[in-house]
Amino acid sequence: MWRFLRTLVLCASAAPCLAAEVAPKTPDAPPNAPAAASENPEDAPAVRIANNHWEIGPIAGAEQFPVALGGYSVVALRDAREWLPGRGGEATRFDGLEYHFDSARERHIFLSARESYIPMLGGDCPVTYFETGQRVPGKFECGTLHRRRLVFFANPAMQQTFAANPEKYDNADLVLNGNSVVSMLDDHKCVPGNPATVLIHRGLRYYFANDFERRKFLKAPGRYDGSGDLVERPNLLMPDVAPTKAQLTAQAFQQRPTSQLNGFRPANKDDRDGALGALPAMSGYCPVSLRQDGSWVRGQAAYGVEFRDITFLTAGAREQEMLQSDPTEYLPACCGECAVSLVDRAEHVRGSVFHAAEFDGRLFMFADGAMKAKFKANPAKYAMVDIAAEGFCAVTLVDKEEKVPGVQQFATWYDGKTYRFAGAAEKAKFLANPEQYAEDAD
Repeated sequence: MWRFLRTLVLCASAAPCLAAEVAPKTPDAPPNAPAAASENPEDAPAVRIANNHWEIGPIAGAEQFPVALGGYSVVALRDAREWLPGRGGEATRFDGLEYHFDSARERHIFLSARESYIPMLGGDCPVTYFETGQRVPGKFECGTLHRRRLVFFANPAMQQTFAANPEKYDNADLVLNGNSVVSMLDDHKCVPGNPATVLIHRGLRYYFANDFERRKFLKAPGRYDGSGDLVERPNLLMPDVAPTKAQLTAQAFQQRPTSQLNGFRPANKDDRDGALGALPAMSGYCPVSLRQDGSWVRGQAAYGVEFRDITFLTAGAREQEMLQSDPTEYLPACCGECAVSLVDRAEHVRGSVFHAAEFDGRLFMFADGAMKAKFKANPAKYAMVDIAAEGFCAVTLVDKEEKVPGVQQFATWYDGKTYRFAGAAEKAKFLANPEQYAEDAD
């Protein structure tokens, strides 16, 4: 079994990785671009208009750092279990990520106790890391609150494994099981760290013997996290070997078996564990407002609409009714999931508003910048993934056995797919008996 005595080497190449990454900076929108509803220019992704197409760029000022949690407030998520979109103007950077908040108060709360709000392993899956040593991003849909810590998992199976034995993975992110890495490498001593000195670096927790060691680490983290020179050190943790004879490189130090150093704290029954609230699509922005006038307007939970177990928040009762009456007019392609992930990997991965583009009159959102680039290089390969009957009119295909291209203007959404029709009459005929046409056309 892996343990993370391998941490000093693994974390050298493992940067924090979450579902939401920052795309290259886009040019400013021209004067005729739709204005955002918020008065704060950093409150929503930027919009660029060019050649009748628009793309969604990063939040202003966030070009250097990936946005943590897809832009949702980590304070609201941990304290209230609510996925509340943050504001670009209320942000701070920590451990290589930019965290957004709904208010200045939330930002101050975060700054006063950052280590208690940061997701375990920076959002990576602790089960995968504990068992294999690999840093795999957790999915927002597979998250929980465990002992007042946010924990995300690579898939539902990993989440179930954690739930069956959470104590096993409690300290998956704790370097050297809480012993001070500074004491180990500088003084050749195994000294228990003080939890009060906790420091999160690349998603991993470090404890130190005192504040002096903590400051020493901060001045030269590469010396202690495995990214610096590998210097031989006495292996004081290896049993039955005299410290004066045993030599240990940082790499070998990482590879000690789990059973020799692993320990777990007892469960605290007073902790509020449990599932997180429903994660809204499109980072909580209203798809109707975006489609109608290009404005990024935050939706409200009271006016949510659910499709395929995915919740969309709308700005009000009017927008809610419009979305319910004609989903295909306003829903993003694949209900906001990444089309590239669906085609290439058969995986359902939520797309990000920070990596989105329009194609053929539809909004596509992608898991990251690389997925977006693959789509733009070959959009024909991915654009039809959720279009039924290959885009042909399902009614003429069934009734007349003719392949007549459907038109997006006469489209409807049914059972997770978009059906396009040759005209209004064909659409009405489909709506009168959707099950028959859907089954026969596919």
